[in-house]
Amino acid sequence: MESLLNFMATYQKWIYSILIITGILYLKRLISAWREWRATIFGLERDAAQSKLNSSLVMVFLILLLLAAEFITLTFIVSEWPQVKISSETVPTVGPDMGILSPASSDMQINSKVEIAAQGENGLSGENQSLLTPTPFFGNQTFSGCIPGQIEWIAPKSGEEISGLYELKATVNYQDMGFYKYQYSLLNDQKSWTAISAGNLPVLEGQLGVLATTEIANGDYVLRLIIVDKNNVESSPCDVAVRIMNKE
Repeated sequence: MESLLNFMATYQKWIYSILIITGILYLKRLISAWREWRATIFGLERDAAQSKLNSSLVMVFLILLLLAAEFITLTFIVSEWPQVKISSETVPTVGPDMGILSPASSDMQINSKVEIAAQGENGLSGENQSLLTPTPFFGNQTFSGCIPGQIEWIAPKSGEEISGLYELKATVNYQDMGFYKYQYSLLNDQKSWTAISAGNLPVLEGQLGVLATTEIANGDYVLRLIIVDKNNVESSPCDVAVRIMNKE
């Protein structure tokens, strides 16, 4: 089901085109069969014309149903569908307008020592313990693919720690937009992406959908938002780095 929804969102332009062209052809056949049926008098000829009329009518009705199903799926179902694991082409992680950089080429991840003193009346030792704890990896990273007012994340913000059922918000208001899609990947492995959902209507600082972080392992991730225009050309990705941290 997930693969089918992704296919319908990605190739919606071709699906609409094929269904509309096929519908026009069968509509012409329906009109021709109706005229032939009205002109016939004898029984056998009328039965043959009736058969053509019925088959053309069924095909036109079926195409209308498929068009309605495509529209309803893209408008209402896709935006609410939970994330689906897919594999995508290798995503460049270095260079301008290509989203955030991978840890291998940046200094985004640092380890620091945090001292925790265990004291008090619970009988614990008062000696300090040193634990290596990863500090926020986000820093002052900038994301050149995000354009305010056109394609940008509203929530989460860069460096935010999220958990539970998190409501994703963004602005997607692009000229000649065909559809948009959003996905996530591990920060240190941006070759494999997981689709969250997609849509084809503009969004102004509104909700894209809900991310069930409880179904994702704790760690550092990249959320990526991409717009595909009516010529099937993708925009530069708008990325935001987050940390998923659910209580185990």
